Parts: sequence; structure tokens; C-alpha cells
Amino acid sequence: MNLLLEKWINSSLLTTKEKQEIKKLSVEEKEVYFKDQLLSFGTAGVRGIMGMGTMKMNRFTYTQLSYTYGKYLVNKFGKNKTVIIGHDNRLNSDTFAILCANVLTSFGLKPLLFKNNKLMPTPIISYAIRQTKSIGGIIVTASHNPKEYNGFKVYNPDGGQVLPDVVEQITKYMCKPIDILDIVYKPNKKLIGYVNDSLINKYMNDVQAALVDKSVTRKTKSFPIVFTGHHGTSCKLIPIFLKKLKFNVKPVIKQCFYNPNFINSPVSNPEDFKSFDLAIKQANKIKSKIIIGIDPDADRMAVCLKHHDKWRLMTGNEMGIIYTYYVLKHRKFTKTPYIISSYVSTYLIDRIAKEYKAKVYRTGTGFKWMGAKVSEINNKQQFVVAFEEAIGALNTTINRDKDSFSASSLALEIYHKYQNKNMDFVDILEKEIYPQFGHWFGKTDSYVFKEINWKPLVLKKMNFFKTYKINRIASLNIKNIKWNKIGDCLEWQLQDDSWIKFRMSGTEPKFKIYYNLYGNNQDDLNNQYQELKNTFDKLVLT
Repeated sequence: MNLLLEKWINSSLLTTKEKQEIKKLSVEEKEVYFKDQLLSFGTAGVRGIMGMGTMKMNRFTYTQLSYTYGKYLVNKFGKNKTVIIGHDNRLNSDTFAILCANVLTSFGLKPLLFKNNKLMPTPIISYAIRQTKSIGGIIVTASHNPKEYNGFKVYNPDGGQVLPDVVEQITKYMCKPIDILDIVYKPNKKLIGYVNDSLINKYMNDVQAALVDKSVTRKTKSFPIVFTGHHGTSCKLIPIFLKKLKFNVKPVIKQCFYNPNFINSPVSNPEDFKSFDLAIKQANKIKSKIIIGIDPDADRMAVCLKHHDKWRLMTGNEMGIIYTYYVLKHRKFTKTPYIISSYVSTYLIDRIAKEYKAKVYRTGTGFKWMGAKVSEINNKQQFVVAFEEAIGALNTTINRDKDSFSASSLALEIYHKYQNKNMDFVDILEKEIYPQFGHWFGKTDSYVFKEINWKPLVLKKMNFFKTYKINRIASLNIKNIKWNKIGDCLEWQLQDDSWIKFRMSGTEPKFKIYYNLYGNNQDDLNNQYQELKNTFDKLVLT
């Protein structure tokens, strides 16, 4: 028995139930979950399966993380400063949030929870950090991960997620795994305050004010919009917000109440077409042609359309292209417009940006990079949109994280205006954008690893593609292979400006392949992609 495991099993701090949970672990699980290494911050904070262990999310590791963050904040900003703390709908999220607040008070910091410690969408928490001039924030969430997971996201004073340089500073204060159970703190509950509910209304007003065509909210729209919040933090607030904009919202009742087990949403990630199963049934019943799907912490938004009597899930790349095109075409700019996107997202926007004399900035994957870029540029140029292929978008500068509220309102503004031309989002791409800027195809394929110790397996696959010796893949020539350090991805440059990129997910056990293909028409591109996918399926899965 290793020292970590032995210490936890024999500790008086653990309940009998918690000790029994540890004893039931397999030998491999004990090795993985009781490692002598620090918890690491991935693409979007620390995420892990809930349960006992130094590498799992539990009351002891949340104490460790919040204690570490508290030390960092006090040393950088001093005492008596406010820190926003919010959480999602997951099991234990509310108690973990209170735990984090109590730990921070032991440093003389003043945590601000939301009234009654109620759950709150991520974009509103980011907004609250900025509005209250807090020195940072914590969100207890695992976003769209399965129900067994939870997480710990940390924010800067600008409302954006911390970058690796700050993570490095925070991590310096983290105790060794063997000392996690020895952390002692003295909470001062008098220091805990609450965010005024009026801030939520102010947020909604600010999102509305950011629409391109303000007149879109003056008249009630008759077309029905089906909405699912997947039991998450948007379930109550998105219908209120969209009705305020006079959209005819029809929630999927079975999925629009808070539930930590996602009881009616076996798939809660709206990037996955299966997450729309119940919504599509309702949409067919009430003859709706558009569905808005939002993930549990309400930062991601996806649109599902009924196009030519067939349901089609719009990708993050496709919506990013449409946002870029629409805003550049219809908004008046007094400064150079700019778009932010990741290295693994579509490059078609560069062609659109060139037409409208706009700039495109590329960042690493994850909105921590994009939010930081918005803050860096500040008011020197004029913001258009920030987005990534994984259906995350920021359509205003009122906060610094993905925002399903601003994304859904702008998407519905565009959808409503194009209805007058009998066009939907697919038509905008195929009849307006592609003919002008070139036919493009984008796709992300994720290969999921079921093994507990999955990272070495994924690294092995990455190394295989780094050292690929053949200069051709399917029917395409490989012109160059290089590692993008900033984008943290492997790039294969192909003919005709097309590319394929490879990346290891920072939050899930996934190996990802990204496609950016150009050609003469969509049918040819679809066939080209399928040929490539069949090839990669064999290379990755064997």
C-alpha cells in the first residue's frame, strides 16, 4: 500500500463510507487516483471524476485548490478584497462552492456568492467579476463533462480564465499530495457576501444592447424556437432572456429543470447531435425549424436546424463564419474590426476579414486565451466575435468567457432577418458566403479513450503522426508537418491551403483531429473528408 493511500485509509477525517469507497477501488484505480503528483490545470481549469483520492474531486482536493488560490490572491492583491464564487447544477457543486468560500475567508478575503448560493451560468459569473471589481473568481463546474465529473475554474480580475503563467504562480503555493489532509484553516463566515440579483438584469440588458440590429427586439416573433438547457444553469434564465427579446421560446420541459444526474439528458454536450433527441421530437410536434441547445454551465450554445426537412446541427466553425460575415457586413465600425479564433478553428474567416479590412488573431485552444486577447487589445480596435470550433463563442466584450446568452441572441437575430429571404443558416453559407469566399469544409473528429491511464496512449498516437513518413494522405499531398507550440497542436499543411491538425484534449480523454478543406463544391469536399476519415480511423484505432 502506498503512503498516500495508507494515510487516507487511516485518517480520522474520512468517514466510514469514504474509506469503504477507497477499499473498493481496483489496484489500477488506486495507483491512478492516489498518485504522488499535483492536480493540473487543463484547457479550462481542473476537472476530474468525483470521489476519494488525491487525483479526484472531493472535499479535500477542493480545500487544497481553494487554499492554494487564496494564498496566491493574498500575496498578489492583499486582504479585504472580493472574490466571486459560483457553481453549476452538478452533484456537490453547491457544497464545494461554500467550502471554497470558507477557505478564502481564512485569508481575510471576502467571497461573494450569488443569493442563496444558487447556481449561475458561467458567462454571468465572468460578468460579475468585472462588475464588482473583484480580484478573481472560482467556478465549481465540469461544463459538459459526464455527471460523474466536477471541476475548479479560476478567473483573473478581467473576468477571464487564468493563463499558464498565473497557473504557475498559483501552483507554487500548492501543498504536496501527502499533505492534503493536513491543511488547516479557520473560516470567518462574516466575510461572505452576496451578489445583488439586479446584476443579472443588468447583464441581460447589456447583452441586448450588443445586438447589431436593435430593432429586432421591438416586435414579437411568431416562429417557435425549441430550447433545451440539459438540466443546467441556463434552464430558467435563457427562456426569460429570449422572451425579453420577444422570441417565441418553447423549452423542452423534461430537460429544463435543474438535476445533478442529468436524468433526461444522457448526453448534455450540445456539440453532440444526440443531445438534441428530445428537442427534435418536440420541434417536429410543434412544427419548429430551429432548436437552441446549451450545455450545463451555459457557456456553449449550439443551433440545430430543420433544413430541407432534415435536421442539421450547425458546427462551431459554421456559426463562427456566419457571425463574422454578418457582423462585418452590417455593423458600422469606427476602428479596425477584429476577430479572435483558435489555431484549430476555420481559416475561411481570414478570407472574409480581408474583404472587410478586418484583422484575425489566432490563439491556443480554450477561451482563456481568447478572453486574454480581448483584454490585451482593449479599445484599440473594434470587436467582432471570438469563437472556436467547439461551439463556443463570445459576441460582446462585457465578459471574457464563452457566452450562450450573447451567442443565442445574435444567432436568433440573424435567423430572424434571413427568414424574410426564405433563408436559414445553411443557405447563408451555401448561397452567400461560399460562392464569394470559396467552398470550405470543416470537421472535428474525437477519438475517445476508455482506459483509466489514457494519456500515454494518446501521446503515443500524437508521436506517430509527428513522425509520419509518407508525403500523401488519402488523395491529398502533405506539404509540411510541424508542431504549433502556441496552438499546442500538430499541423499537417496540405495542398490548396487545406490542412489537418491533431490535438490532445485538455479536459477529456480524447484525441482530436481537425479538418479545414477547400475545394470546388460541397459534395467533393464531403467525399474528400470521408476518404480522409476512413484512413485516419484505421491509423488511430489500430
